[in-house]
Amino acid sequence: MEKLIPVLIWFIASILGKTWRVKVVSPPSVDVFNAKAAPKVYCFWHSALLVICYLFRNTGKTALISRSRDGRIAAEVARRWGYGAVLGSSARGGASALRESLRVIRGGGSLGITPDGPKGPRETAKPGAAQIAIFSKAPAVTIRVDVKGVWRLKSWDRFMIPKPFAKITVVVSEPIGPPDNDDPVAAMTKSIQEGLTL
Repeated sequence: MEKLIPVLIWFIASILGKTWRVKVVSPPSVDVFNAKAAPKVYCFWHSALLVICYLFRNTGKTALISRSRDGRIAAEVARRWGYGAVLGSSARGGASALRESLRVIRGGGSLGITPDGPKGPRETAKPGAAQIAIFSKAPAVTIRVDVKGVWRLKSWDRFMIPKPFAKITVVVSEPIGPPDNDDPVAAMTKSIQEGLTL
């Protein structure tokens, strides 16, 4: 039965997604849909994971996903939409996930990461995304999602499932480079937090 769960999620979300009315606001310097674009670290809140995965499917990106049971399900759903997956988080497999993430970016790929995952606090950016961006020398880009017409799960992140024909606005930031100061990870984490805060 567990093997059927990601198939069902992928199938239902794929049907729902065809009805969503989506507007993407993005600067000219960032083309999220271009699989051949220069590597970036795309950051978005954990609650928007389903929306982001569907909208940017088959664009050659890799997702950083936790090794938990829910993470394994999410990874399988992501693979069905054409994503690669790196399994690990700050809590489990952090060092290996960092090495694999750097390998992906240095190989020309972009990485998607939820800076408040895998367990929160909700919508509070942790330093992992900034560390990956700084170590890889790839800029971070925030993706903010606003949904009108949404179901929210009673999970720690209040996970979003847009209803049929929901209106979705996606706001993509300018690239965020590493700041030149004494604590670049903290400064970049703050910039990611600000970019994702509505």
